[in-house]
Amino acid sequence: MRLQRQFSGQIITLDTQNPIGGGGEGRIYSVVQNPSLVAKIYHKPTDEDAHKLTVMFSHPPDAPMGTGHSAIAWPIDLLRTTNNKHQIVGFLMPRVSRAEPIHIFYNPRNRRQQKPLFNYRYLHRTARNLVAAVNALHNSGYAIGDVNESNILVTDTALVTLVDTDSFQVRDPYTLEIYRCPVGKPEFTPPELQGRSFREIDRKPEHDLFGVAVLIFQLLMEGTHPFAGVYKGRGEPPTLEARVKAGHFPYSTKRVPYRPTPLAPDWKILHPSIQQLLIDCFELGHQHPELRPDTRTWLKALRESENSLVTCQKNHQHLYGNHLKYCPWCERTKLLKGRDPFPSREAVRNKQHLEPAVKKRKLLSLAPQKTTVPKKPAPPKPIIITRKMGQYQPLLTPVSIKFKPPSVPIIPLPGGGKGLVGVAQDAIFGSFWGVLCAAAVAGLVLGIIKSSVAVLGGVIMGILWGGFFAIAWQYIIPMGFSTGSLGLTGALWGGFIAAAISGAVYGISNRVGVFGQAVVFGGFLGTIWGAIWSAFKPPLALPTSGRVWGRRGLFLGAIWGAFLGTVIGGILAGVFVFQESLNENNNSWIELVSILISSMIPAIGVGAMGGIMGGVVLGPILGAPTLPLSNKLSGIRGAVLGGIWGCFLGVIIGVILGGILPQILSIDLVGIMRIDADWTSILSTIFGAGLGAIGGCFSGAAWGSMGKW
Repeated sequence: MRLQRQFSGQIITLDTQNPIGGGGEGRIYSVVQNPSLVAKIYHKPTDEDAHKLTVMFSHPPDAPMGTGHSAIAWPIDLLRTTNNKHQIVGFLMPRVSRAEPIHIFYNPRNRRQQKPLFNYRYLHRTARNLVAAVNALHNSGYAIGDVNESNILVTDTALVTLVDTDSFQVRDPYTLEIYRCPVGKPEFTPPELQGRSFREIDRKPEHDLFGVAVLIFQLLMEGTHPFAGVYKGRGEPPTLEARVKAGHFPYSTKRVPYRPTPLAPDWKILHPSIQQLLIDCFELGHQHPELRPDTRTWLKALRESENSLVTCQKNHQHLYGNHLKYCPWCERTKLLKGRDPFPSREAVRNKQHLEPAVKKRKLLSLAPQKTTVPKKPAPPKPIIITRKMGQYQPLLTPVSIKFKPPSVPIIPLPGGGKGLVGVAQDAIFGSFWGVLCAAAVAGLVLGIIKSSVAVLGGVIMGILWGGFFAIAWQYIIPMGFSTGSLGLTGALWGGFIAAAISGAVYGISNRVGVFGQAVVFGGFLGTIWGAIWSAFKPPLALPTSGRVWGRRGLFLGAIWGAFLGTVIGGILAGVFVFQESLNENNNSWIELVSILISSMIPAIGVGAMGGIMGGVVLGPILGAPTLPLSNKLSGIRGAVLGGIWGCFLGVIIGVILGGILPQILSIDLVGIMRIDADWTSILSTIFGAGLGAIGGCFSGAAWGSMGKW
């Protein structure tokens, strides 16, 4: 099967003859070109699936990473058909190697047969890494919804990966639309959701925390479900779902009609802090779900419990809390008739851990006995006993997932800050980009106004060298993208950086004061917008190579053409028309304002019309670019976001033009006072920023409200 990646444009081939796995929604196949990736293809893909995957791709969580291992199998690209429909049929995600479902590790029988050296410390580390992954999801505004043992994979080194991520509950941060998780297992479902339709429920973090607590209990209590117990009431024992709904936790401090099952480990083997959190979750959280322990609380308690483990003198694979006076695993081995929950390394080498339980000897009988030859147990899987346990580092401040970049430049715009520290970081980042953008635009304007061959030549050389290096890089380290896309990416970045450098060199060498003012104001406005955007969290990518053709391409091309034409028309009006008016040196400030408005309005209109015509012509033929946003971003919400984008671009353009174009003049403001050159530049900059913001808001709102595709 041949499909195309939505955001990189690469054509890939799937090995459909040997599917890796599958279910009711779709199948998982390996990618021929890249063994480190797998693809999930839906049986019946829908538009809702495409919208949800687009939001997930645009807003990945900051997931903790191990060495070459990802804690969350998040979509790294969407897959579409190569025909004219370009339908989204699935997605790409990282491949998880050498991992098994989590129940293989907490189920005593499965662990003894397949992972015999996975001791109690490893189980603690598994719980910690699981909570770290869930913590990253909750911090990014996602909810798992369907928490269960099948969607969590674990390696021999206790690293955890959350899979089946397309079933998670996803909330679009822009449209506020929620894509719900329609499924769930009753034994991991909190009491307040038992018996309800999941398609009508918005999941919350406290709902996930119940299922996570169940898994922690099973990891540390030999696979025992926390609500499993011996019924002491009348009539038939209630189902497990009924026990969960009623809050009948057998280890509760309250009186319940259950007692722990005889084969369950003693409740006291758990660290006291773990015991208290489980009671808080299953007892206190029964009536008040919001009081269930959060992921950070669990991480602290699990770390404390793991650090308290001591080693048994008889069997170094037996580890238990230092709050106990004896080894509970030695006692449990006796209770299980010789079946050691954590066999020693020597026993594993001699395959003694696979021997059946010791049975009591029967009294000899005079009757003849049939002799049967016991079957030899199946040979165990190869066991690696020198491998060190893994841990996600750091747990509380995880590192972001590394994605391959799209085929057009990604501009790391500010956004996503948390608290005052995050706002400060985004403000500094915005200041950097404000200075760089101001230097690039100022350099281009100087090159045009001053007819500077050095600036224009520098930009041209930057475009050529940028494209050359990008194409050369393709042959050094293949990026998986087309050569044309990489060449265009390098040319755009090369021209942008060269404009900033050449403009800076020209402005400094010729002591052009307005260049310095433009850079200062660009940094100042970038700082302000960087702080503001921490709250808005705008998309972190420019339009990628995802494109639409035909009627949709025509419509989208017209929208993009109108937007770009408006911006270009405003720039041309400010550069040429307003510049000529300023050179006369005899206009008042009010006259300059009227000249600017009267010149920019027709220029914007002509630019918009020209852009529309160009977009209408080129859109159906070459395809119009799409934004990595939900396809339902339209109407009022689209207008708001479009207005924010337009205001931002308008302010930048207005600041740069207002700071550069007014030459060093002295203007008689209404005959009352004279304002020197610096104040002239400041006032014109403020005015240009305001006018640009207003024009950008209108243009962006119109574009955003119609930006349905």
